[in-house]
Amino acid sequence: MTTLNGREVYTRRALMDRYGMTLSPLEKWHRDRSVTGHPEAVGTVGRELVWDREEWDSWYQRRHDTRDLESRAELAARHGLALVTLSRMWSLREENGHPAPVKTVEQTTYWDAGEWDAWYADYRRRSQRRELDVDRSGNPDDLVTLSQAARILGVEPSSITHYPKNPPRNWPQPVQEEELPSGRMRRRYRRADIWHYADTRTIAGPHRTRHPNRKPKPEEEPHS
Repeated sequence: MTTLNGREVYTRRALMDRYGMTLSPLEKWHRDRSVTGHPEAVGTVGRELVWDREEWDSWYQRRHDTRDLESRAELAARHGLALVTLSRMWSLREENGHPAPVKTVEQTTYWDAGEWDAWYADYRRRSQRRELDVDRSGNPDDLVTLSQAARILGVEPSSITHYPKNPPRNWPQPVQEEELPSGRMRRRYRRADIWHYADTRTIAGPHRTRHPNRKPKPEEEPHS
């Protein structure tokens, strides 16, 4: 073991041998130490930087300690969810409050399992309440405005005003479009199509895609 001033130290070469690693991650951890928390070098031996053995071992063990943590794959397997569903929930974290990860180890991201479970249970309750709020009354062939569609879905009209330009998955095409004197568009949808959207929107939230061959149009005019 290499020593410096009576302290046992690691060179990068010694770390590679001890932990079966390549040079690249060692250099990256040190280069990004303000983020990774990698220990500072304690000096040099020859022309090689060296690190205190106890300090480096302790840091490495903390970094790789994933007790009570789970990766996305582990969460998906335990909850019976598809990986794409978890990815979608994470992409919509600003809307659904998805918890932040605790750490990333070797390109694998980990979440606190207890925190994630509590969030997911609440998320499911909120999603189920949302489905119960759907208004199923009325003639399925009635034409409704965007504001009326929001009331059918049990949401605030302001929460879906962007749907015509940036529609979630299964959001219907309007049956009628009328340009108002203000230059905005009034769109009307079949009530049955709004019900179909309510039935097919996923628990993971909307997956926004543009309708094919459709150009952006002026924002919806609020109308009851």
